[in-house]
Amino acid sequence: MVSIIDEKPFTLDRSRLDQVRTPPQTLSWCPLPHHELMNRVERKIGDYGYRITHSHCLLSHGGDRLFGSITLGSRRSLGYRRMIGVRNSHDKSVAAGLVAGARVTVCANGMFTGDDICLNRKHTSRLYEDLDQKIDEGFQKVFSEWERNDLRIMRYREAEISDERAHDLIIRSVDHEAIAPSAIPKVLREWREPWHQEFAPRTAWSLHNAFTEVLKEKAHLIPERSRILTSVFDRELGIA
Repeated sequence: MVSIIDEKPFTLDRSRLDQVRTPPQTLSWCPLPHHELMNRVERKIGDYGYRITHSHCLLSHGGDRLFGSITLGSRRSLGYRRMIGVRNSHDKSVAAGLVAGARVTVCANGMFTGDDICLNRKHTSRLYEDLDQKIDEGFQKVFSEWERNDLRIMRYREAEISDERAHDLIIRSVDHEAIAPSAIPKVLREWREPWHQEFAPRTAWSLHNAFTEVLKEKAHLIPERSRILTSVFDRELGIA
């Protein structure tokens, strides 16, 4: 078994996820092993004909909480790959769930969009009876969100952003708690001097990636903060 003492978030190799201890089942509660959920989601991805390029596992709270990300192979040269986020907990803090996302090819910046897709509200003794069906239903929602995100990213790439507008969006992102005030200088630096030539055009896509480049410093906050960030951008660009 993996020995986990530190409560801070940490990355665990996907091949070792099955070594994370699952609490014992009780009469009213059946904890879902992290590796079991990841296995079933990955299997479902294969059933739909997608190829997995990478699976990443981030654990926190002594291993009780998982956020996994599964990056898929790209069928088109889009500059990013579709991704699925997988949530689970052994401390009853969150239900098992999925969330749609995308990973930028050039820099591995991640973004998540849409609502969490709950697979099971309670880990009861009947947890496994319809888990695969719940995952399948969740994938239908993920597919829809991926399509919306393709259109979103296209709009971001087309929308030119001035420095004044970028500065306003940065402040609004702080107001909505997408980033902390202390991160403002870092985002500005990424905006003014992007690490990657792909983000040299002064567009909403370049600015969005200035944010997500900084968000990588606290990977466990990316799912929630990137969704807040995307909602701020969507409102600014009039994307329903």
